[in-house]
Amino acid sequence: MISVLTKVLILYGTRYGTTKEISGEIEKIILEKGFKAESYNLSDIDLKNIPRLDKYDGVILGSGIKINRWTKAAKKFLKKRKSELIKIQNKMGVYVCCGEAAKKSNINGAIEKYITAKLEDIGLKPSLVDAFGGAYDLREGSAINGMTKKIVIGIMQKEEGIENPDGKLHDFRDWEQIKSFANKFVDLLNQ
Repeated sequence: MISVLTKVLILYGTRYGTTKEISGEIEKIILEKGFKAESYNLSDIDLKNIPRLDKYDGVILGSGIKINRWTKAAKKFLKKRKSELIKIQNKMGVYVCCGEAAKKSNINGAIEKYITAKLEDIGLKPSLVDAFGGAYDLREGSAINGMTKKIVIGIMQKEEGIENPDGKLHDFRDWEQIKSFANKFVDLLNQ
């Protein structure tokens, strides 16, 4: 049985808020299971203000993917805290939020492309990984605009077969998959 003092650190990089919402759901489940959790958007905190990772019983790192790239803040965190991450990788979960994972048949490919390949380069093999579909707010006044909006619309028309995606919110996240990831992480910490 876990201790009430078991602490989890959740760090994420987000551009449009989708990854933040996923991290919020993961944190909610972890708290419901009796853990303590701290959650930080890596863009909002100076890396030197993040406590040492060995003060936590587990760490989750998430990043949004845009044009095949992690967020700058998440990449910087990986680079700066690599040695600490390697020491706790057996109690670490990593996820990405990307358009490719909108289709179940593409999830393993997204994991390989955006997590496994990236982390192998730095010698990191976390115990739990996953890739979740994203959400695209194409409504007037949303954060997705200009050229990015045109690219997203083109991809949605071509890849997803959505005839007229403009002006709508398109949410491809599978909340059951996200909850499963959080529960698997809890199981990992209980081992």
